[in-house]
Amino acid sequence: MNADLMTFGYFEHVVLMIGWVVNNAIWGMLNESMVAALPFVALVLREWYQARREGEDEGNKGLLTLNRIEAGFYAMILIYGFCTAPIMSVNFQTGQYDETHWKQCGTKVYDSTTGGGSGAIGGRTAKAPLWWAAVHAVSHGATNAAVAALPCTPDYQYIATTLDGTEIADPTLRHQLNEFQKWCYGLAKHKLLREATANGLPQDLVIDVDWIGSSYFLNTSGYYDSLHADKPTQGFPYDSTRDAGRSGTGPGQPGYPTCKEWWEAGSVGLKARLASQVETDTWDMVRATFSSGDAEDAALRRVLAANPRGSQSPIGGAGSAGSSITEGYGSDWAMEKINGMVQGLGLGLASMAAAPMKGIMVDALPMVQWLTVMAIVMVLPFLLVFSGYSWKVTGLVTFLMFGTIFMTFWWQLATWMDNNLTEILYGNDMDGWLSGIGNAKERMVRWFVVIAMYLVLPALWMGMLGWAGYKGGQIASQAVEGGQKEVSAAGKGGGDKAKSIATKGKF
Repeated sequence: MNADLMTFGYFEHVVLMIGWVVNNAIWGMLNESMVAALPFVALVLREWYQARREGEDEGNKGLLTLNRIEAGFYAMILIYGFCTAPIMSVNFQTGQYDETHWKQCGTKVYDSTTGGGSGAIGGRTAKAPLWWAAVHAVSHGATNAAVAALPCTPDYQYIATTLDGTEIADPTLRHQLNEFQKWCYGLAKHKLLREATANGLPQDLVIDVDWIGSSYFLNTSGYYDSLHADKPTQGFPYDSTRDAGRSGTGPGQPGYPTCKEWWEAGSVGLKARLASQVETDTWDMVRATFSSGDAEDAALRRVLAANPRGSQSPIGGAGSAGSSITEGYGSDWAMEKINGMVQGLGLGLASMAAAPMKGIMVDALPMVQWLTVMAIVMVLPFLLVFSGYSWKVTGLVTFLMFGTIFMTFWWQLATWMDNNLTEILYGNDMDGWLSGIGNAKERMVRWFVVIAMYLVLPALWMGMLGWAGYKGGQIASQAVEGGQKEVSAAGKGGGDKAKSIATKGKF
């Protein structure tokens, strides 16, 4: 008999194959050493001892004991045949998930009909008992169906993680961004702060001018339109109207672009070159998820904030002697808000550790999950043999295995909740979230809530399921014991009747 079983990934595929190979070896050892038969011997001895303890009024002890042994033997042989004897050759198929659905919805829904199958590892094949093969199939099917039932919402966290992981790989671009920061953004912001009124800047303007692609600096006269690169720049030809009198250039040579041109000009502008560092699929997701026209700027702002700031040099020149501009590419305003809004040092320090901890935890938990299932598979022969092929233990392990596999759904639900919390909490300010600005304290508290969902929900689930499994196994065990009592009662009645006939009612 062959069993084609789906797995949720290659890691699960490998560890379960190892688990069943070891399981088969342990079961073979228990069979060859006759340890697997000891529960049946223990059943006979237990019933014989029980019969010896009973008085003469119990009727025909031999027939009564035989009936008890027979009833117990039938119950144990079912466990032996369906739950311990590996009779099915397993062929694990690594399911392929719908990648488009995952990127759009943030949940992985698998197709059990695709993916390569393998029934061997290291030249060793594995077999599984009928019952545990069925538990595996039902558990994965139920988990996949539950995940597929989650409503499809944009996977904001996937977009954010992808943008945070985008690296500015072009060294020339990194250098020019630093130069732009120095000779365009630094001077423009210095001028803005110098000309600011006593009442300061409006809050929306404070946010906008806190990165090098500020729309205010690009579109307000006297800022990027009047500031220039400090040296001739490739991609921007000499313009006699703009570059006359500047050194190091001339007809046919690179010129001095204005900061507005340097940032916006077609494919040679810094904005377009920076956008090219982000993968096309990520841009498709950003445009499909965020309808605002500012979403692209917000995404670029996040990329800049996630990359090293590079050199930050003092700005010299007229009207700025001795001054120093230390702003980076991205959201210094967000960090200032964090410093201003965090009320306790403990919360601030813990939150800094929470972000990387969450990423590591989300990646590690499924590995721990499948290693746990592997361990359960390996010790199954010991558990069932040493428990005397107990229905109670079988029920408990069944629920334990199902519950461990189903934890995949709870982690997918936690991810889904994380995405919805993002949309609910930020509402119409999704561009602010995408660029990495917003209520800093709320973001920190939200990290802890999401991490708690990844840990508390599965723990609560396993607690409830463990109780249900124990009760289920207990009910099955009581049903078997009840059957034994009924058979024993019938045997006793039959023995008494035979005795009465044989003695013609004298005894």
